[in-house]
Amino acid sequence: MGRVRKKRKGAKYNYDKNRRKEWKKAKKLPNIGCTQIKEAWDPKKSVKKNLEEMGISADPNQTFKIPKTKDIFITEDSKTDQEEKTRKRQPKEHVIEDLEMEASIPQEKTLKLSSEEVKYCIYMLEKYGEDYKAMARDKRNHFQDTPKQIKKKIKTFMNIPEQYNAYIASKTSISC
Repeated sequence: MGRVRKKRKGAKYNYDKNRRKEWKKAKKLPNIGCTQIKEAWDPKKSVKKNLEEMGISADPNQTFKIPKTKDIFITEDSKTDQEEKTRKRQPKEHVIEDLEMEASIPQEKTLKLSSEEVKYCIYMLEKYGEDYKAMARDKRNHFQDTPKQIKKKIKTFMNIPEQYNAYIASKTSISC
């Protein structure tokens, strides 16, 4: 019996695609989330030029070049000349300063345990108190946590004031 030969189809024209709309979408500027960069952006310039003027690297591989062995043997005088040539004053240096100021502001840690982990910690504290070895042998220890792991979970639970204070408040309201 003979084999069926594969038929090759030519690419069909897609009538559903609006090519003018696709071209305009490709030309449109990307959405910039950073307000500092968005304010300093010049739509008439290319991405690389805009970033270069702001002092931001478009390609870090070109910015931080790995020196070749023959470059290492170049004298120190020629290096300083090259550094002076490459170190140009960017007209939009305020962008970098604003970004550095924003990055230096410390952020609050918003640590929260999931509701399942909170229930697990409350159950273990209610039943065993501070006996972590007994907690490790409990039937609800599905993840087979060691005593040290359980202790660490409970410590993190106690260090989250919102969740731990809610537990303490519910405990005192039940006992009253």
